Amino acid sequence: MADEPVPGRLGVEMREAVFPDGTKGVITVRAGLPQAEVDALAAEVWTATPTKPDDTPAPRGPSAP
Repeated sequence: MADEPVPGRLGVEMREAVFPDGTKGVITVRAGLPQAEVDALAAEVWTATPTKPDDTPAPRGPSAP
């Protein structure tokens, strides 16, 4: 086992990013990318993600289809 951390497989790493709505997440990026670019990539992913469907709970019970 290595004594010190080594770059991730194929030159990528998992990085924390801030999305435009203020939430945080982890994305895979090229190793060594500046944080501003990581956040910019996260914004691209966030805007390309389809709008989530209505989160109203589905009806339950015998009348539910």
